[in-house]
Amino acid sequence: MRPVKLLVAAAVVVAAAVVVVAMTGRGSESTPPPSSSQQAGSMTADRAGVVLSGLDLHGMLTVTAPDVVVRHSRFTGDGSTPWAIRTDGAGSVRIEDTVITGDYTDAGISYGNWSAVRVEISEMTNDGAKLGPHTTITDSWIHDFAPAPGAHSDGLQLTEDVGDIVVKNNRIDIGTGEGANAAVFLSPDIGSENPSAGPIRIEGNTLGGGGYTFYSVGGMHGARLQDVTLTGNTFRRDARFGAIYPTDFDAHTVSGNVYADGSSVPVPG
Repeated sequence: MRPVKLLVAAAVVVAAAVVVVAMTGRGSESTPPPSSSQQAGSMTADRAGVVLSGLDLHGMLTVTAPDVVVRHSRFTGDGSTPWAIRTDGAGSVRIEDTVITGDYTDAGISYGNWSAVRVEISEMTNDGAKLGPHTTITDSWIHDFAPAPGAHSDGLQLTEDVGDIVVKNNRIDIGTGEGANAAVFLSPDIGSENPSAGPIRIEGNTLGGGGYTFYSVGGMHGARLQDVTLTGNTFRRDARFGAIYPTDFDAHTVSGNVYADGSSVPVPG
């Protein structure tokens, strides 16, 4: 399926349900509505500063331009694409008031240079979002995953030594069913250690579910995350094994993490 390029000011019909997408951006050109064969397909945002509102996609949005905004939209995975929204190259995106749900073969959001606020991610078959460099998620709800057979699903997952990451004031509870691994999983398993990656802040969230709810552990070949902060979070008591994975725990600052009843969450020693 040929991706539809999202350029500038236009009204585009993108779904069989006839959803109108309001687009604003630089210049005065417009793109024609997609053909019927593209109505539920994938799209590319390749013009800097474009604002996309009202998308209803069953494919993937690839962001290749900086400062793209997606708001008031819905992405539904049908197993045909790895991601709902991904950045590529110089692409960066702010996602607001948007729902991501269903079957994506990797994650709802990937990889770096994105921010999400008031986003709901649910019923995912794999991971909710990949935490790459320069990523922020706040005031969002990640919940009730449906892991595919053999999956180890995480609400938020980091697998490289990257930084400038903020996870704040979210509710993350992916459930405790087969394949539900963690609300937040941090481990630099891919690539080399990067001492200058920048901080990772996990603050003020309500976290639950998984085997263990929170992992922050060393990666392959001895790689360590340099600056993880885990502060002021409330943990639910619904994980299968415990709140924090106890082996090889790796965090620079840990304080003020409690259960819902106010009792302190033990910190692995």
